[in-house]
This record gives sequence, C-alpha cells and structure tokens, in this order.
Amino acid sequence: MRGQLSEPCFWICVVCIAAAARAATYYVSNDGSDGEDGLSESTALKTIAAASDKVSSGDAVLFRRGDVFRETAGFGTGNTSLGAFGSTDDPLPVVSGSIPVTGWQKVSGNVYGARVSRDIEYLYVEGDLMRIARYPNKGWLRTESWTENNDGSGTVITTQSLSGHPRNANDYWNGANIRWHRHSWWFETREVVDFAASGHLTLADKSIIHIMPYDQNGWGFYLDNKLGELDTAGEWYYDSSQSKAFLWAPGNADPNDLLVEGTVLAKGLSVSSAAVEQICFRHQRDNGLSITRGTTVQRCWFEGIGGEGGGQALSATWDAAGSEVRHNTFLNNLNVAIGWNEDPSSGGGSIIENNELISTGTVPGYGGSGPWHAAGIIVSNATDLHIQYNRMDGTGYAGIILGSDGNFAEYNVIVNAMATLNDGGGIYTNCSRSTIRHNIILDALGGMESSGPWANISHGIWPEFLEDFRESIIENNTCAGCGGYGLFLPNNFECVIRGNVLYDNARAQMELSGDEENPRTGRTENLPQNHQIRHNVLYATADTQKTLLFRPEYDYGTLDSNYFCNPYTDSCIGEWEVWNVHDRTIAQWQSAFSWADSHPITDVEKLDRVPTPQEPAGMSQLFVNDTKQAKSFGLGGATYRDLDGATVSGSIQLEPFSSAVLVLVDGQPAETASKKAGDAAGRFFTIVHMANGLPVVSVGIDIPGMVEICVFRTDGRLVRTLARGRASAGRQRFVWDGRDNRGWIAANGIYQCVCRVSAGGRSRASACSVLLVR
Repeated sequence: MRGQLSEPCFWICVVCIAAAARAATYYVSNDGSDGEDGLSESTALKTIAAASDKVSSGDAVLFRRGDVFRETAGFGTGNTSLGAFGSTDDPLPVVSGSIPVTGWQKVSGNVYGARVSRDIEYLYVEGDLMRIARYPNKGWLRTESWTENNDGSGTVITTQSLSGHPRNANDYWNGANIRWHRHSWWFETREVVDFAASGHLTLADKSIIHIMPYDQNGWGFYLDNKLGELDTAGEWYYDSSQSKAFLWAPGNADPNDLLVEGTVLAKGLSVSSAAVEQICFRHQRDNGLSITRGTTVQRCWFEGIGGEGGGQALSATWDAAGSEVRHNTFLNNLNVAIGWNEDPSSGGGSIIENNELISTGTVPGYGGSGPWHAAGIIVSNATDLHIQYNRMDGTGYAGIILGSDGNFAEYNVIVNAMATLNDGGGIYTNCSRSTIRHNIILDALGGMESSGPWANISHGIWPEFLEDFRESIIENNTCAGCGGYGLFLPNNFECVIRGNVLYDNARAQMELSGDEENPRTGRTENLPQNHQIRHNVLYATADTQKTLLFRPEYDYGTLDSNYFCNPYTDSCIGEWEVWNVHDRTIAQWQSAFSWADSHPITDVEKLDRVPTPQEPAGMSQLFVNDTKQAKSFGLGGATYRDLDGATVSGSIQLEPFSSAVLVLVDGQPAETASKKAGDAAGRFFTIVHMANGLPVVSVGIDIPGMVEICVFRTDGRLVRTLARGRASAGRQRFVWDGRDNRGWIAANGIYQCVCRVSAGGRSRASACSVLLVR
C-alpha cells in the first residue's frame, strides 16, 4: 500500500538515522586536555592523537586556529572531516613536524648553541630555512674528474677547488656532506669518508645512477655539515654526538628572541576517505598529508616540507582513486609539492586543480638525491587523473611529470620551471596517451649555473623518448622563453600536435628526432612516426634560434599549415646531422623531405636590424591570457600586424589560456596611470605608485604572511623579483630600481607588476602596468 515502507527499507532508514545520530564533532586545542570528552570548544582535547582514538566514521575533528600541533596522527576510519574552528582572523591551525629549539647560549662571536631533545634535520628561524654550514657560502666548487666502480660505489672526485681553503689539510672534510650536481638532471648528497689535501674526495654509498657524463670537468658541488664552516649569518650545524645545534642567526640576532624550529617528524597526518580543509602542514621530513580512498583536500597550506630522503608535501597512495585536491597553497617545499601513486586499474577520476605552487625544490642540493626530485607534481601511477588550472612559479626540476598512461595536464600556468636542474621541462612525460592542452609555460630556462659542460635541454613540453611512447595529444599550449626547445618530440609515435604557440625558445621552437631501433622495446626497424602536426606557430626571436630543428633519418608524419618565422633570415629550419646543424630555407626543406609541411606559412617581411626601445618597429610581442576569462589587451596608440599580415590597433581579445604574437609596426605602448592594484576584503592591500620615475609597491597585511612581488615584461618574461618570502604584519614598501635580476639596467617602457599575498590561509594576486622612465 502507498505510504508504507517495506521491512528492508524500514531497517535501512533506522540504520541511517542511528548513524547520523552518532556522528560527533571533536575539538582540539593547545590548551585542551586529553582527559576531556572533546565534544565542545570548552572541553577540547589537547592532541590530535587523542582525537584519532575517539573518532568514528562520519565524525568531524576541528583544530583551533592559531594553534600548532607538533605530532603525527592517522585517521583511517573513513568518512571523516578535518577542519578548523576559531576566529578567521587567526592563522590556520598548523600540523608541524618541527620542535622549538630554545635555551640558546653564546658559543663565540655571533654563534649560539642549544641542546635539543631529538635529532634535527633542517632548521627554520621565523619560518625561513637556514642553510647547513657550507663551503663556499655561495656559488660552486668544481670537479676536474671522478672515478667509481661499475656499481656506482667507490666514488673519488678530483678537484683543485679546495686548494685555497684556509684549512686545507688531509682528512679535514671527513664526515662532511657533498651536495653535488652529479649529472644533468639530478643532485646527490653523500658523506665524505676521506679527503686528501692534494684534491681528492672519497664518498660513501653509491651514485644513484652509474652514468658518467662525457666530460667530467666542471660539475658543481659544495660541502656542508661542518662546524668549522659556520661563518656567516643564516647558517647552522647540528652535532648529533652532543645533541646540540649551533646557529648564527639572521641579522646577527640573539636566537632567544626568535622562533627557532628544527625538523624531527617524518609525517604529519594520514587520512582515508576524508575531507580535509583549512589546515596548514609544515616542516615534515617525508610528507605533510598522506591521502587515500576518495579524499578531498581543499584550502590547505603546505610549507617547508621535505628532507634528506626527499619527501612530498601531499602524497596520494595506491587507493587514492576519486580524490580531489583543490585551492591549496604549496610554498617553499624542499622536494615535491604533490606526489601521486594511484592504482591505474582503479578507474581513476582524481582531480588536482586550482592550486598554487611557489618555489618547489629550488634550494640546490636539498630535498633528496637522484632523478625525479624537486618537481611540482609527479604522477608515478594513475589513470584519468586531471591536473588543471594550477599555477606554479619556481620548480627546481619539472613543473609536472606524468609517468603513467592516460592522464591530463590542462589549463596550467607554469613559470620558472627547471630553476636548478637541466634535462627536463615545464611538462615532462614518461608515458603514452597524455593529453596536454591549454597550458602556459614560460621561462623554463634550465639550471645551468652548477652544470658541467652539457647542452641546455630545458624545454617547455617534453614527451620522453625511451619506450616508443605514443598517442599523446599536445594542443593549444604556449611555450615561451625556454632554455632549450618549446616542444621536444623525440622518438614518439602517432601524436597530435596542434595549435601550439612556441615563441622565443633559445635553441628551437620545436625539435623532432627519433631512434632507428629501440632495444628497450625490441623494435628493430626505423618506423614512420605518423604524427599529425598542424596549425602551430613556431616563432624565433633571434637569428640564433631555429623554428624547427629535426634529424633527417626519420619520417615524422603529416605537417600542415604551420607558421615558421625567424624575422632575420629565411633559413629558419635546422637539419641536425650528428653534431652539425645545417640551415635550410622552407623551400629547401620541402624539396628534400616528403613529410615537410605541405602548406607552410611564414612572415611577410624580414628585419635588417634588431629592434630597440628607441627604434621598436618590427619588434614582436607575445600577449598571454593566463586567466579563465576572455581578456582584452589595450594596445594604446601603437599599430601592430598579426601573423596573417593584417593591421591591428586599439586592442586585442584573447580567449582563456591562449596567446597571440603581434609585430609592432608603428608607435610605442601608451602610458598607463598608476592605480590601486588589489584589495582583499580589508585583509591585505597592494598599491603601486611612481616616485622619481621608479615604481614603488606598498604592501599591507594585518597578520604575518607571504609576499611575492615580480616585475615582468609585457610578453610575460620575468625581469625582476622585488620580494619573495615571509612578511610581518603591517605595511612595507618596495622600490624597483629599474634593474633586472642580473643587475642590468632595464629599458624604459611598460612593465607588469604582479603582487601575490598569502596570509591566514587566504591568497590574493593582483597586477597592474607600470611605466619605467628615468
């Protein structure tokens, strides 16, 4: 009859109602007590571990804002919510892997010492990472050569870099660590077990990979973990035999007046089938948060996570299918921000989106040894994982690494990848069937400062050549300002390369190559690659850059309607034979290779000079819309032409995550009035004004937070970093002196000033145009 429940349905309802009735909310605060029931703010528990012992499926656990919980805990019951309570004016609650170091006593000069209860790995002062006492304090020593056994053991480095050290003597460096750019794409940290003053360092353990570069001279390293080298502010040393830390505090301060924290705990929280929101994870050596089984993480903060063993700020484990990671901030983590190792057969469907990753793995030599370190997001295993709408600024190695078939990287903004290492890219894949669309990748310059003699192979997008990977889709991306190629496509098969803008990449905009056979896969023939390469823009901005560089041994498939431009020469194609590159015109290329572009497009005129600010006509400019909305770019009174030769003036409209190249015909960009750049509901503000022709940025925050201020050219290239780090509450003033990061004087003209402020778990980015006139 209608209105009646069957007996099975009745009992289901009873069970659901009973479960709902049992759901509880537990509160945890620093001044609570584990003897309380935890069911109200006034009867809060003291430790997360106590809450973990009480929680059942469906319960919630709230941590008080402004409190710091220095412990490790797990929530494995499933269907649990973790969050924050208290005034939103207070900082997020912190799950910390560090302990305070107190009781400092002066040892000598500016060096203080303090006993600690546990071995510490890294030291932070007021949230800033201190450097382990090192030599040299800045820069790099250099190898002359090294020898080692076939298994990578018995490494002996020969160097004359130490001959001028004031304490150069046999055995002086015994027990110190070497942090060594061992090969193009990895650092190694190993103990020195013997030192000869003649210039020989003998290392413990083994090289991570026994690959010897063709030239061993000039690979950078420094030595640390030596008390005798504690000789400057911001350095520290830990003596495990005494359980004692030594510190020369920043600004020669007394560390008793500062918050000094040492990392001791490997892990923060681990959760299963949970919702985690508005929690800060800080200073763990391995991972801050480990998730599995359909967990959601949003609006959290991850900072200073990683250790000598590597570490991932957020780690997704084998049963993580269906998890979502959204709207989180990852700041100054020492190795990897997000590591994903999900069962590829589980159905997938996980999402990583709208996160901000700043300065990941950018301290050379910290955060672990070996390849696949110092990256923003690493996917070891997964399927149908969507990495989208994330913003990354600064990674030591790659921005995104896809290591498993069938995943997606779309609508991401990746700036300043490859900051300390070489041999990678903004997006690097080691798999088949990747979908890489609508990403903006700028200035993956390559960390060549510590490299030995090696080509710059830091690219925008790089699908790896090792295993005959295939069937990837790479479309509508923008790759500009990279140290190697915009797109490196070696030994891949049956890929779709469509609608990409590749601009001002140092060696070439696109490189095509292959392997005639591949013993790794058993292939013994030189097979056609069968790519579809259509409607891409390959725009070189210097006479040394190629639009397309290719090896002649291979058939690459179909190329059609691509745009090739080097404004200084018609010989814009490079044919690469062994170590020689032969310049080719488009016509020469077409006559020699059947796969050459059947309908190529090129520029309508050439330049006989390099444009300057005084004579800018002919200058190309890349306009980039890295937002989710269509965006209009005002052109002032200038006249441009587009790549079809049509005149453009007034403004241009760009769709989300797209770009366009225009060539200046006449005029200069119009001046832009000073203006207020942003406001975040009274919590922080940034105001840009001019003083004596120089831009001045004023930043105000009402609680301590992070401030980053960068000046960019209008084509998106970084010119100057004015500030990047922790800021105290109040108002601060930053003046751009008109020089770039190299100390060179920047040209007068229009620049973009971008300010990012994060405090109390909230973030705001703002930008405005400034006119530099001196």
